[in-house]
Amino acid sequence: MNEFMNNLYNAIGAEVTGYHNDNAFHGTITYTRVKYGSDISVHVEDGNNIYVIDGTALYEGEDATYKNLHVYFN
Repeated sequence: MNEFMNNLYNAIGAEVTGYHNDNAFHGTITYTRVKYGSDISVHVEDGNNIYVIDGTALYEGEDATYKNLHVYFN
């Protein structure tokens, strides 16, 4: 998980796919920041929306509002 978080922090421009409240999206990471503790907050833009996703949700592939998450590192 540590290696994933290190890669994620430097993943500006990487693509992310998944479902937010059962709506599919395909966007690009535009911003990352370290959260208190050991998590990272990621902003994913798809042209219409900005999704704020925790790094742990991306690592696990889901959380309460996101499902089937995938990160495609460059």
